[in-house]
Amino acid sequence: MRIVVSMAHQAETDGRLMPAGEGVRKKSILIYSPDLNFCFSLSMLFQDRYTVSTTTNLSMLETFVANYAADLVIIDAIPSTRIIERLDALREPNHRLPIIMLYVYSAKEVQLDQTARQHVDSVFYKPFEINVVSKRIEELLAS
Repeated sequence: MRIVVSMAHQAETDGRLMPAGEGVRKKSILIYSPDLNFCFSLSMLFQDRYTVSTTTNLSMLETFVANYAADLVIIDAIPSTRIIERLDALREPNHRLPIIMLYVYSAKEVQLDQTARQHVDSVFYKPFEINVVSKRIEELLAS
């Protein structure tokens, strides 16, 4: 089992990252991908604006959402019945939890693609423009 939790999250909880005079908590993003390098890359891109936690273990998503109160979840995975079940479980305690999925589109899996879209707030097909994804994250966290 591989889990990567950003040091920023732990440091923020004990107050070391809170800028002087600011009482505003950074919004938190949880990123799941089976690719550790992809997790790391996204983490590096967003760590200046958000508290970022990552995992490469799909079964840890629910635990992370419950224990770290993620404000948004990014899932890098091809839609499957198992993934869709996980999406439902993630939304169980918080129906308004924004979820973004990233994956390579497959014309063979049109039904799963359509089903996944019903369970998430946004889908981006790889390769995607990171600026477009960043803008969508800002929109979802602002609401």
